Amino acid sequence: MNNFAFLATRREYRAFSKDCIDAEAAFQNSYDSCVKLVRTAVDAAIKWVYTTEKKLSGMSDDLFALISNPPFEQLIGKSLAKKLHYCRKLGNSAIHNEKEFSAVEAQNCLKNLFEFVQWIDKRYGKNFEPRTFSSPLDDDELLQTELLGMKLSTPIFAASGTFGFGEEFENFVDLKRLGGVMVKCITLNPRRGNDGVRITETPSGMLNCIGLENPGVETFLTEILPRIKDKMNVIVNVSGSSIDDYGELARLLDVDGVAAIELNISCPNVKDGGIIFGTDETQAAKVTSAAKSATSKPVIVKLSPNVTDITKIARACESAGADCLSLINTLMGMEINVHTWRPTLGNITGGLSGGAIKPVAVRMVWQTAQAVKIPIIGMGGIRSAEDAAEFFLAGASAVAIGTANFLEPSITMKIADDLINYVRGCGLKNIRELVGKAMRNS
Repeated sequence: MNNFAFLATRREYRAFSKDCIDAEAAFQNSYDSCVKLVRTAVDAAIKWVYTTEKKLSGMSDDLFALISNPPFEQLIGKSLAKKLHYCRKLGNSAIHNEKEFSAVEAQNCLKNLFEFVQWIDKRYGKNFEPRTFSSPLDDDELLQTELLGMKLSTPIFAASGTFGFGEEFENFVDLKRLGGVMVKCITLNPRRGNDGVRITETPSGMLNCIGLENPGVETFLTEILPRIKDKMNVIVNVSGSSIDDYGELARLLDVDGVAAIELNISCPNVKDGGIIFGTDETQAAKVTSAAKSATSKPVIVKLSPNVTDITKIARACESAGADCLSLINTLMGMEINVHTWRPTLGNITGGLSGGAIKPVAVRMVWQTAQAVKIPIIGMGGIRSAEDAAEFFLAGASAVAIGTANFLEPSITMKIADDLINYVRGCGLKNIRELVGKAMRNS
């Protein structure tokens, strides 16, 4: 990637050429630094145009005013002026450390700067040569893969319960770049969820007892799915109180726009005395079989970690026809307020998620990958590309990001960007080469 290299030989552009070249070089090491340097280059190039163009006057240090100046905007065009404002807005945010920038944002800044430089060279250059911007993200193909018949831009999903219905995050995330979104859990009838405190922060994580609050499958199908089905791969997480509930939900969701169904089996079977589906291999198999017989969609079973041997549950689900396993769900936990002497959560206990559970999740993915042949989506405490890489090495074909979305809404994009660099640094052609490569201790 050497889009701006030609500037080095053009003495007439020395006022901004070095800034452009430095901005492009910074992309390989720091997206934030790249965005900052793009702003510097844009400012220098704008001032160069004001100095060079006889039709322009009113030079000042207020770059916003210089871009918005009607003669300047008319000269370069409203579209390009808008792109320069974009570069400066992001550059200001980078300078003030207001957020971390993704590769896509840094690339957009570079692309806008390149368009401006091309405009300058076409208007003022002596030896203008049309050039095409070479994308620094062409290496996105390093992450392209396939799962359950879905062609994925990246093997990174958003985990259910942490990403709403996806549309809430579309201002922060390129939804098409995600492998898919496991939407908020859906039940046959609407649920209001649990009373009292539902969430509490813990060291390196959180406890929650939301209680599967959701609008019900009918509202999801008639109001929500039509809005989101073309924006992303929609994986619908479902929960029921009986085996029949799962079968009926699978039947109702066998519609266009649903890519797959994920079974949340960490719920009690009220018809069989409250036994948790996910802690009993017979019950888990029955739920899986009921869903598979009712739908043509791929069925993913989300496994509970609150068991003695997760491989028994995994094998039972595989034998019953599961197409894929996702693990792990939350660990059961509790917090007591030492001032009131009462449990913090309204439901007393809740699900523990976040960074604290990652070692448990990696261990269970490793064990399950040795026991089954169907693909695994790993999740549990992933906050970085390095965390995600552990799950791939343990045997996961894809990963899902959960609690980290609350802390940083664009974290999935950052992890994808950083994974590209990680895979490239390992000398691999595709992330699939990483799956299951963790070596045993000798």
